[in-house]
Amino acid sequence: MSIEIRTATDADWEPLCHADGRAFGFTYTEEMRAERRPLMDLDRFSLAFDGSEIVGLAGSYAFDVTMPGGTCVPAGGLTWVGVAATHRRQGVLRSLIDACHQDMIDRGEPVSLLRASEGGIYERFGYGIAHIHREVEIDVRATAIRDEFRVPAGSVRYIDGDAAFDHMVEVWERFRRTRAGELSRNMAWHQFVRGIRSRSMGEASAAFHLAHADGFASYRIKDDWHNGSPNHTLELVEFAAVTPEAHLALWQVLLSVDLVATIKRTFFATDDQLPYLLTNPRAIRTTSLADGVWALPLDVSTLFGARSYGTTDRLVVEVDGKRWSFNGSPEGGEVKAVRSKPDLVMQMSALGALVLGGVRPSALAAGRRLSARNDDVLRRADRFFLGDRDPASTTMF
Repeated sequence: MSIEIRTATDADWEPLCHADGRAFGFTYTEEMRAERRPLMDLDRFSLAFDGSEIVGLAGSYAFDVTMPGGTCVPAGGLTWVGVAATHRRQGVLRSLIDACHQDMIDRGEPVSLLRASEGGIYERFGYGIAHIHREVEIDVRATAIRDEFRVPAGSVRYIDGDAAFDHMVEVWERFRRTRAGELSRNMAWHQFVRGIRSRSMGEASAAFHLAHADGFASYRIKDDWHNGSPNHTLELVEFAAVTPEAHLALWQVLLSVDLVATIKRTFFATDDQLPYLLTNPRAIRTTSLADGVWALPLDVSTLFGARSYGTTDRLVVEVDGKRWSFNGSPEGGEVKAVRSKPDLVMQMSALGALVLGGVRPSALAAGRRLSARNDDVLRRADRFFLGDRDPASTTMF
């Protein structure tokens, strides 16, 4: 029987969840379905049917993503991608992803982003690793904010309920514009995050919320009395600081929470300034360094024309046989199709890695992902494509 690809409808919601859960090895509860449904625009989801059975699915969320320089562009967040084990190697995955990409193009979204469950799948679809995901643990008892940097108490307070929610919504909109890679959150996303944070998770408590005028932090506590001696773990689940002052004040409080021996943070920017503020920077230990957000340019001119560049320069880039002139500066850029001799030659996945300004072209060249006309061009390209800060992305999708 042939496979039919069509757009999801409301009637597909429960079987869609069943197919997704099967693909990822879990079962959706009624509560989980109810929490996630407001996030889903089913018009953005494609399903593969073998008869009446869903054997594959893929969809996307609508975001704005911050580019180097602070400009935001629409982005499709590819998600819920799965094919039944019984229907592999029949072109189902390709058909589903192609349908999602075309939907994003039709909606005017110049880039597709994803977080990959497996690292060996998406490069063949043109995606490149544009951001590095870092996880850390902090030995609280081995360090503190340096005395010369400490700020007077009073700028951070605990906050709960609607006041906490309203504060986080307001701060997030400012925060996500401060760093390339951060994503917008519509009200459904904010409500989803609120619901997850409001209850205990496993052995960890419900979230406690700290507020600063220009930032917030939410954390859970996993208690461990260790034969009567407190050895608790603080799991920092949300952290947003618009200013360096907010960053410092929030961390000063977090490092002072009673009974805590360890702080764990799943999303920690690779260039976060915290180590420089501590009496013992070695107290921060990186526990994971892996691929984070992958990017696929869908409209090269619009996407790369929306970002800023590290230097004022012009480079001609050939991508999968097409040539583009990148005219850029710290103030912005312009990208257009040309026929000129290329300075750099690459596949789309390599260009995707350059979207957020966190990857050096020389690293891609060393990894056999691009070639340069000469070494001088490669040095220029490094300075040109790097952003002023490492990209970060703290929204899972």
